[in-house]
Amino acid sequence: MKKMKITVFALIGLMTKSMVCKANENMVFAENLPTDAKVFVQKNFPRLSVAFVEKKAAGQGSVYEVSLNDGTEVVFSPNGAWGMVDCKLEAVPASLMPAPLSSFVKSQFAGAKVVRLERTNSGYVAALSNGISLKFDHEGQIA
Repeated sequence: MKKMKITVFALIGLMTKSMVCKANENMVFAENLPTDAKVFVQKNFPRLSVAFVEKKAAGQGSVYEVSLNDGTEVVFSPNGAWGMVDCKLEAVPASLMPAPLSSFVKSQFAGAKVVRLERTNSGYVAALSNGISLKFDHEGQIA
């Protein structure tokens, strides 16, 4: 019985170690982000810092998933172009939104703010603080 317990604990230890090693393989130091990604964070989130970065496989390549110290998440392509910004409960920086998109949200959804913005092949998907999700074309017109 004692040998069985030792064997079980040893197996659990090995499994945990392998999972931790796998997670560490995807971790990236903030200074190793593409230059455009670092500039993006400094420009749009000047009061925040990078908490951690994870490089993940996605489609044909990989993406950088960046978590800032307030919980904001930003996804970057390998060249540093942003693809998604999720500010949770805070508003996405206005500098990221086309003016027509921002104007539409202000006029049609007074009091709501864009808390998540994703760039897609066809334009943008904006998630509002009131739970509504909207699609816009590349010029920021409602699609």
